[in-house]
Amino acid sequence: MNVWLFLTEWMQVRYANMLSDLIEQKLPQDNDISLEFFPNKTKLKNGKFGQVLKLPYGVHLNTGKRSYFLDDNFEPVMDIDTMIDSIAKFSVSAVKTVISRNNGTKEVSEIKNVDQDLSAFGDIDANIAEVLGKCNLMRYLCQKSYKTGYLSHFERLSVLYVFGHLGEKGKDFVHKVMSFTLNYSYNVTERFIRKCPEKPVSCTKLQDQYKKVTAEIGCNCIFKKVKNCYPSPVLHAIILSDDANTGLTLPTSKTYTKEKKQSVLEEINIHKSAQTLAKKILDLKKEKRQLDKKIAAVEQELSIIFDNEKIDQLELEMGLLTRRKSSSGYDWLIEI
Repeated sequence: MNVWLFLTEWMQVRYANMLSDLIEQKLPQDNDISLEFFPNKTKLKNGKFGQVLKLPYGVHLNTGKRSYFLDDNFEPVMDIDTMIDSIAKFSVSAVKTVISRNNGTKEVSEIKNVDQDLSAFGDIDANIAEVLGKCNLMRYLCQKSYKTGYLSHFERLSVLYVFGHLGEKGKDFVHKVMSFTLNYSYNVTERFIRKCPEKPVSCTKLQDQYKKVTAEIGCNCIFKKVKNCYPSPVLHAIILSDDANTGLTLPTSKTYTKEKKQSVLEEINIHKSAQTLAKKILDLKKEKRQLDKKIAAVEQELSIIFDNEKIDQLELEMGLLTRRKSSSGYDWLIEI
């Protein structure tokens, strides 16, 4: 038997996954019952297909029997249009409310929009501003510190494991964020900064630790895949700087020389190179259009001379100038 949930609007897969997890937790455990959810949490590989879902009113290949929607009495529904029109449909907001209430959290929609105003943090470095502007989670945590005066221990470490890898200015910013909390201590914060791990935290780990928050505010940065380099909010600053000598920590699984770091940076920033080349193409095409207009104007003047003289060839110092008719007008050739 299949149980269908009808929605009034499109819903992101992560909410469907959270709801299916909740339903599975609430259902009584029975080894004789096998549960399968659509969509599931399997990530697709390039060129591969996802789950196959059998639609109602189709014919089973083995039994030859047709499947139906069932009414409250478990009788087949023959008038599908009337059934669809009268069936209960749920909004995404309602689904979020169910998820949040059963997980013992505030309604997730309350943190949907993360404040973009960074004025509370004063004059901040461009690299830090880039991370705050691009990473919703980091901006959310920093804004939470400012607005509530509280960060959990793990939230403090998350801030440190990102901004602590943005050079000295990044470490100063960690102090700035922590100073908004009610129990801030410079010495304690400094001690944790000195113990900061060698590599920054990964996006995957942050998403795993902040499932509900990232599901609501969005955590969908797309970084170019580079061998031995993992996604991290720090990459936003690294892409901005595009230099191995900035004091930023490259999120790699290995320790690289400066030359190798620069090579990795160039691979990360391949889109920048492509953009530069694409701009050159546009500029050259623009120049070509202007040249084509000038050439057309000169050819028009030559055509007037040839038409007046009723000729298609003219001897010049540089050779024989010949006008030949073509599908697009005339071609001009100089035969030496």
